[in-house]
This record gives sequence, structure tokens and C-alpha cells, in this order.
Amino acid sequence: MAENSEENNHMQVNGKAKEILFQSMELIMKNLQENMEHLNKPRHFKHTQKFIEMVHDGLVNKRRFFLLASGRSAFILQCFATRLVHLGAEIYVVTNLASMPALTSNDILIVLSGSGTTDIVVSLLKNFVNTVKPFGIVAITSHPETIIGRAGDVTIKLKGRTKKDKVTGDTAVLTPEGTMFEAAAFSYLDAIIAELAIKLGKTDEDMLKKHSQTT
Repeated sequence: MAENSEENNHMQVNGKAKEILFQSMELIMKNLQENMEHLNKPRHFKHTQKFIEMVHDGLVNKRRFFLLASGRSAFILQCFATRLVHLGAEIYVVTNLASMPALTSNDILIVLSGSGTTDIVVSLLKNFVNTVKPFGIVAITSHPETIIGRAGDVTIKLKGRTKKDKVTGDTAVLTPEGTMFEAAAFSYLDAIIAELAIKLGKTDEDMLKKHSQTT
């Protein structure tokens, strides 16, 4: 009897964990769908078109790309950086200005911040922009009205709760802090890579040749 009771309790715990798992995934997927509908509206899609055109120009004309973010957003930009390298780009992920080459008017700066107010990102951005005006600045955020949002020559607004937005209840626990924005940013930037690869006539085999793990 004790063994059966223990097994039943184990199944109930796992059942609840499974329910929470899919509730969380469902919220993230719902937010992705909302972003697709939002980005597809003409007044928003034109910004994505400008983003694609700018990065395409950078790839064709061998411009350097500087990617600026902090925390989990930095990991997402690192993933984007990897794919840009697979398309032949020269990339610098900014974490410390002292270790970076100087930004020039020929370069492209891409900034990712859900809140648009992350202190270290604002500080690094100000240092960069005060030094030189690059060829183009792309800001990706949920809050285009912020310092980071306003700094962009092209500003992409992604829908999704960030650490700046306070929510209570299950939604806050199931998708904590900036999870919504981060998942949307990852999907969006990977989709940008797909668009660029096709625009450049690149195949999966072409990109694989640039992969450091190719065997």
C-alpha cells in the first residue's frame, strides 16, 4: 500500500509539472503569434524591411557589425552573431569597450534591450554614439520611447513583457521577467537570418561551410 501511495503521489507531482510546462510554452507561443500579427502590419513591417536592407548592405559592402546587449539578451544577440558569421560577416559582441576596436562611420550597431533602459547598455551606447555616428543603428526593444529605442535609425518594437513591466499572478511566474521578449527576439532574429540568406542566394550548405564545428 505504501508503495502504491508513493507512486500515486509521484504521478500527481509529475502531472502538475507537465501542466505548468505546457502552460508556460503556450503563453510563449501566444506571444510569438501576437508578434507575428504586430510585425506584419504595414506601419511596423516597414521597419523590419529597413533592418533587413541595412544588414544586407552591411554584408554586401563588408561593413563590421557591433552587437550590444546585456544579460540574457546578450546570449540572444550572440546566437544572431553566430548566424551573421555564417553569412560572412565580421562581428564584435560588445561587452567591454576597452577590448573593442573603435567604431567607425562605416559600421553597423545593433542594440537589443527589452526594457530599453538597461543601465550598462545605455552607458555603452552613449559612449559609442558620442564617439562617432555609425553607418546605421538598429534598436530592438519593447519600449521604443526609451533612450535605447530613440537611438535607433531603425527601431523594431517587439511585443512581450520585460523586467520593466510588472505583472502579478500566474503569468509572471510562468514567463518570468523578460522571457516573453527574449523568446520573441530569438525567433525574430533567426527569421531575419533566413530572409538574408535567401536574399544573398546562400544555401544551408554554404552556411555550414562557415560553421566552426563542421566535420
